Amino acid sequence: MCTGEQKNMRIKENGLDVYTDEPMENNRANADIIKQLSKFYNVNSKDIKIISVLKSDNVILLL
Repeated sequence: MCTGEQKNMRIKENGLDVYTDEPMENNRANADIIKQLSKFYNVNSKDIKIISVLKSDNVILLL
């Protein structure tokens, strides 16, 4: 169902899963996820902040 820019996103009942192929080094994975979310929600990427990291592959963001 997701196409184009949304191919790495899955809307779930309790949230949104976002996937990236970028490596975790130098914050590249987080930057890519923020970029995807800014396009998805049509907001400036500077308005999205990482507020919590539960594990290396689970991140909570503030929009």
